[in-house]
Amino acid sequence: MIRSFGVTVQGALRSSSIETTEENLLQLKYEPESVWGYVEVHIEQGPVLENVGLPLGSVKGIAGQTRLKVTVKGTQGHAGTVPMNMRQDPMVAAAELIVFLESLCKQPDYYLSYDGQCTSSTVESLAGSLVCTVGEISTWPSASNVIPGQVTFTVDVRAMDDSGREAIIYEFSNRLYHMCDRRSVFCNVERKHDANAVVCDPGLSTQLKSASYTALKRITGEDPGDVPVLMSGAGHDAMAMSHLTKVGMLFVRCRGGISHSPAEHVLDDDVWAAGMAVLAFFETLL
Repeated sequence: MIRSFGVTVQGALRSSSIETTEENLLQLKYEPESVWGYVEVHIEQGPVLENVGLPLGSVKGIAGQTRLKVTVKGTQGHAGTVPMNMRQDPMVAAAELIVFLESLCKQPDYYLSYDGQCTSSTVESLAGSLVCTVGEISTWPSASNVIPGQVTFTVDVRAMDDSGREAIIYEFSNRLYHMCDRRSVFCNVERKHDANAVVCDPGLSTQLKSASYTALKRITGEDPGDVPVLMSGAGHDAMAMSHLTKVGMLFVRCRGGISHSPAEHVLDDDVWAAGMAVLAFFETLL
């Protein structure tokens, strides 16, 4: 077992005789003109390809992401002795906020107001890509017979339209403070992570779609039909590479759309199809 407490990445590399100075790292840096492009093959991490019955899909873009940490503070008390109309319960307030977030992200056009920053086209763009998730929630103290004094939960907002994502965050934060005031609890929102959306290069996306069609036809001997073009809600290395060069992505079907789990699974035949598509893609470049 490797113990990493108190050990920096730089220290670990130095112990292996690898010097990581700024000067050394700059020498490793690629210049944009030296790179033609970047293509990434990845499992879909979603259910669309399995639903349409095809192993491959071309990716048109990667959603931007914002992660928030929401803290709700109330008044801790005994579950049996504090009357309902005298409680400042952060758990109930947090529950209301989470349900509102779901409604906001299911029907953004109902809640968002049109102004100089939020246009009708912005709201329309959210319809096909906006997703919002509460993935963690914690209470203090955590006991069955105690009204908690504090609740903390995370919010993950993703969309292809960066201005639309910001509009959702603004609306959620604005409503949050009103709801917390009404319940006489204190609320705070912290932004923990931001990443802008990335649009895949149209030329690469078209080439990968065509290469997928060619590969599937070679494998089956039949016309596979139209290869799907998908949006990626998950982040990928291509997001970082887009700062260097044009990027394209190819998705591979996975069972049940499950990822980050022991149940994650992809068929060998689908991996083979992806390899054949990459080969067909390279053939178009020769």
